[in-house]
Amino acid sequence: MAPVNLPWDLEEKILSGLPPLYLVRFRTVSQHWNALLNETRFIKNHLARVRPQIIFLTESKIYSIDIELGGGRVDPTIEVREVPSDFPYQATDLTHTTITTCDGFLFRDFWKQGVVIWNPWLRQVGWIEYVDKEFHFCGVGYDSSKRYKILGYFNCLRTVSNTYQVGYKKVAIYECASHALKFLDVPFKQWPNMAPLSLNGNLYWVTSNLEDTHHHEYVIRSFDFSSEMFRTFCLLPCRKNHSRDELLLAVYKRDGFSLLKQCNVTGEIEIWVTKNKIDEEEIEWINLMTFPTSNLPKLINKLCGVSYFIYDKTLIMCCGDEETGAACIYIVREDMCKKIQIDLGIVRFSHCVYLPNFISVPSEFRPLRV
Repeated sequence: MAPVNLPWDLEEKILSGLPPLYLVRFRTVSQHWNALLNETRFIKNHLARVRPQIIFLTESKIYSIDIELGGGRVDPTIEVREVPSDFPYQATDLTHTTITTCDGFLFRDFWKQGVVIWNPWLRQVGWIEYVDKEFHFCGVGYDSSKRYKILGYFNCLRTVSNTYQVGYKKVAIYECASHALKFLDVPFKQWPNMAPLSLNGNLYWVTSNLEDTHHHEYVIRSFDFSSEMFRTFCLLPCRKNHSRDELLLAVYKRDGFSLLKQCNVTGEIEIWVTKNKIDEEEIEWINLMTFPTSNLPKLINKLCGVSYFIYDKTLIMCCGDEETGAACIYIVREDMCKKIQIDLGIVRFSHCVYLPNFISVPSEFRPLRV
């Protein structure tokens, strides 16, 4: 039987819905497919159709979790893969280790050593070693010229008298291409207490509103790497009713935000999402879902952090089990609350990422194969 050639637009549609792991293998099928996978248009179409993944870190390895939600009577399933991660550094203190994303790449900060950037699907790694090892990593972004930069700070001492010194923090930017440090003359206030989100080159995080004297109102703060300025981005759609309520920010549909609020007293969870893209002038929030009686754990002060994303009116969340420390995936929607425990060691850190794309690691990072 002679092979059937599908219309090119149908082939492209089929390929754009496949996981990255398969697409990397299909590069060798033909020059035409290889060229297609490098096109910006195809990459955007592919990223628009795939779900985020959960990345979590144990004592010695990094794993990715792909969640298949099923549908109807089909139960959700997960697929766990080890992420290639043969880095030039060894983590000396996992409590200070951060994994984050920027522009489709994964970044891992090694405290007092440097930063690694990698694309596990292309098996490419780049790294930057800090010139000054006292630099404290905060987050990664880029300016209008697509030059990658790292926001951080230094712990400093100011001499007040011959017998007395006062500690303070000095904000700085590490420019990846030039390996130069630039100090910013800005006050160290409303600083993120966890790794901020990197979206469209800028950093975003939740913090208290200094203008609210009752300390129940919260805002999203941002840092723009082009203007090198901090600003209040928008007011959150809900307040804390109790001091130990939890507010978690995540990326929604690639160009918006979602907000998870959990009441520490009742355990009730509210999910809010932005109606429009974050680059528009006014931000409008929608109360998407509420789970009044869920079986989710209390999320306050989770040592390994909490990561989540919203997909098809479903909450997918990862955090460590309170008793064993193992990574647990919670899948919650109107008719279901399912917990899946992953027994691969104690989880030290988790992060929700949109799948890395097929772009090579930027040249300003020192290349290293894995």
